[in-house]
Amino acid sequence: MDLHGAPVDPFGRLTARQRAGFTPNVVASCYNLSMLPEPPGRRPIILVAEGDAELRLAITTALSNQFPNIEIRSAPDGEAAWAVVRDGGVDLLLTDVSTPGLDGMQLLCRVRDDQRVAGTYVILMTAVTRPDELYAAMEHGGDDCVLKPVRWNELIARVHAGLRRLGTVRRQAERQAELEHLYHQHTEFLSMVSHEIRTPLSAILSAANVLMRYGSTRPESVERFAKVIHQEGRRLTRLINNHLDLAKIESGQVEWVFAPTAVDALVRDVEESFSALVGERNLVLEVDGWPDPVVVTLDRDKIIQVIVNLLSNSIKHSPDGAVVRLRYRPRPGGGVRLEVEDEGAGIPAGREEEIFGRFQQLGLDDQRRGSGLGLTISRQIVERHGGLIWAEPRRASGALFVVELPDVVRGGDGSV
Repeated sequence: MDLHGAPVDPFGRLTARQRAGFTPNVVASCYNLSMLPEPPGRRPIILVAEGDAELRLAITTALSNQFPNIEIRSAPDGEAAWAVVRDGGVDLLLTDVSTPGLDGMQLLCRVRDDQRVAGTYVILMTAVTRPDELYAAMEHGGDDCVLKPVRWNELIARVHAGLRRLGTVRRQAERQAELEHLYHQHTEFLSMVSHEIRTPLSAILSAANVLMRYGSTRPESVERFAKVIHQEGRRLTRLINNHLDLAKIESGQVEWVFAPTAVDALVRDVEESFSALVGERNLVLEVDGWPDPVVVTLDRDKIIQVIVNLLSNSIKHSPDGAVVRLRYRPRPGGGVRLEVEDEGAGIPAGREEEIFGRFQQLGLDDQRRGSGLGLTISRQIVERHGGLIWAEPRRASGALFVVELPDVVRGGDGSV
């Protein structure tokens, strides 16, 4: 008997009813296919390559009955099967070793040689019984093997096992990709943190060195370089605090306190805290409230932090004498919409989403640079509230940040 199999009755002792539909049995009907994650936008696909038309129909019918959530396709020969596999999307290939034209072994080699489809799970069907011939078939890259005459419970079980293994491999690949992405983010984050910390530290050390060397002989320099130390020290403190805040939020270690909150009182507290800063810059902070009470369930301190971050950004980017506006309105169906608008240079087109990334800065001089984490933290806080935050695109001048918060009572961890 050769590797491609000798002529056999492919149906063995199956009855006419079994040939037509193969009534589901206890073993086959209990399979749970949730172990195979569906690729986005499509159902998993099994392709049956079999030259015997009657057997091909029987196999596809049996698989369709047992796996209703999977698309079952068929091909009468190896070339037709390769055309389907080559186009992509086939998850499991069930092929006879002796398919007409391009045989099953040649088809298997093509699959394994093409990197685009090399991960396809391949089950070979063959009539060979000698162990060395079976080993030879598997050494060509087959994942599993089914002997003819086909035992239908065994076929269903092996297909199910293949789908399960394929699901495991996919999940492992997705996890590996996720870990590599996290590692890249971690490395990039550490690089940016070290750079951001090094800058104020260098300024502090340089100013301190000048004071130690010339402070007694040049008293006029004391105030100047002491101011540098003070400014850079505050900047370094903000960077460290923001980094710790972000780390706590992302690790789920922040305690969230959600309670019904009067938005007008919250905004009034923020307005008072900025009165001195806007006075120093000769700016005007306009608050446009709502005539009726607006009460929303939220974490008061965290939302104040968001508004403070947005106002701080607007003030930093505003020219002296400009107006910064803070507005709030109730949302239809509950919740609140907050807006912070300034008269600065605005956000370059296409960067409206980018600025919410870590350490993103928009062309400020060193004296007014922040930590580059404020908007990142703000988005984390807003999303924990189930809300949205964004920068309005395509504005002629100035920046407009919008925060929309629903009115939903949440648990201590921010979950509904």
